[in-house]
Amino acid sequence: MLSATTDRFFGYYLGTVALITAAHDGQRNVMAAGWHTALSADPPLYGVAVGRERATHALIRAGGTFGVNFLPLAHADAVQGTGLHSLHGGVDKHALLNLDTLPGQPLALRGAYLHYTCRRSTVTGDHDLFVGHVEQVHFDPDAYDDAGLLIAPPAIYLGRSTYTTTAPERTEHGR
Repeated sequence: MLSATTDRFFGYYLGTVALITAAHDGQRNVMAAGWHTALSADPPLYGVAVGRERATHALIRAGGTFGVNFLPLAHADAVQGTGLHSLHGGVDKHALLNLDTLPGQPLALRGAYLHYTCRRSTVTGDHDLFVGHVEQVHFDPDAYDDAGLLIAPPAIYLGRSTYTTTAPERTEHGR
């Protein structure tokens, strides 16, 4: 029951953290983003909010593309690490956190169960909301069941550097 009030908005909901990848002119970066969402199926659009002070922001603006990667709970340390370290401090987070990319796909992380390659189309907000047209989708077929539902344990962020995952049991309700 909702019986308490607060003026604090953040930290009372959970969600998956996407790892946003960007590269331009020989420089690359990966960052953790809690503010991301699908925006449209036709055309396929995905949005991610990125602070203007983030190194990834400049790379997306310059390169025009970004990757959205979802990693399972087994990679929660890497997900957390991308939020703790900074390219501004000279850290190659890909190397530090063993985040390899797929051959010929510099924005797709090898350990992801789902990846979108997006071409930036617009920005807005105090954290710029990069809206990208999804140009490619890569996925790990072993992470999904025959109905296309995720069975891999996603890394779900609870707050305060704590992650969990979903329970294996499911309940299907009328379609």
